[in-house]
Amino acid sequence: MEQRWTVVGGGVAGSVIAARLAEAGAAVTLIELGVDGATPDDMHEAAQIPGRTIDGLRVRRVEGGPYVSYTAGSGLGGGSAINAGLASSTGPFFLQHRLPVEGEGINQRVRRNGSRASVAEVYLNALRSKVEIRSSTTVERVVMGDAQACGVELNSGEIVEADRIVVCAGALMSPLLLMKSGFAVEGLGRRLQDHPSVALRYRNDGLPSTMLIARRSGGVQVIETVVGDEVWVVPALMRPTSTGVIGANDNGEIEAQFRLCQHVGEQELLLAAVTKVAAEHAHREGIDVPRPGREGEWLMDRLASTTSVYSHATGGCCMGEVTDRLGRVKGIENLFVADSSVFPAIPSVNPMIPTVQLAETLSDRWRDAGLVSG
Repeated sequence: MEQRWTVVGGGVAGSVIAARLAEAGAAVTLIELGVDGATPDDMHEAAQIPGRTIDGLRVRRVEGGPYVSYTAGSGLGGGSAINAGLASSTGPFFLQHRLPVEGEGINQRVRRNGSRASVAEVYLNALRSKVEIRSSTTVERVVMGDAQACGVELNSGEIVEADRIVVCAGALMSPLLLMKSGFAVEGLGRRLQDHPSVALRYRNDGLPSTMLIARRSGGVQVIETVVGDEVWVVPALMRPTSTGVIGANDNGEIEAQFRLCQHVGEQELLLAAVTKVAAEHAHREGIDVPRPGREGEWLMDRLASTTSVYSHATGGCCMGEVTDRLGRVKGIENLFVADSSVFPAIPSVNPMIPTVQLAETLSDRWRDAGLVSG
């Protein structure tokens, strides 16, 4: 009998999971909050398309700070349709991926003949006839029956039944969905992380609109890119140790607190990077840059009060705590999580490729465990 799998979320991980399940012969329904379809090659333009980011998402970046907007990819392909596509790889998952990569070293990017290639376009497009895709659809909760997960309820009230459910809604929304479903799993919502980043903004002095350059020194990565008529130089801490927490309020809305740079050592590393960038670009006309000698004050204010440039949330359903090595939610049969929320610690690179490798690893483990059959 053909197995029915429902995948909640068609972003970076969900596109891979749905494709791999379909290839293995399962009947797959993919439910995605955002839109379907191609996106412009320009990442800044793509991010402005309705349904390509999650509306109204707000988080606290630092302890006690204000709520600020947070850009999380939505729609098929998720963040891969709106991000820079930097293609660095790091553990703990090392299975090969299918994404086309162009460029050298740290500036390798997921590109096909110089143009954007989202994870959905690479993995899912050729299998659309084998996957039921339901875009612009909201899942409200996981449905239980006979002490096991047996489907999901949509905001319309419809129940989509399934033999197995894989939650791939991302590091912020996957823990929230489990909470809204009433699951009290030890560790749920904990160990939330991100790469702390701030943008020093300058007037563009003639750089091309397509310019994006990355460089790295130790645990700090700096990206220089053109945004409209500005140049943004963005230092980011790639090996943070601070962790935050995700919760849900009485209305079922997310309460995410990243608690970035809690530790003095993290603040010192990022401050040194900000100070260095400011000195290197002092010849440019500043729009939002620190005054000499006030770099620390500027850094902590911008870290707390501005929308993050790096939206690299991980954690909340960490493997070894909330989920096991198969991504199975502990204590709940037939329910799995397979996205960046299961990372026990944030990867020290942009997490798109590690997330694809995670999805490859989990789908491979399911086949080895005999969980997938046509």
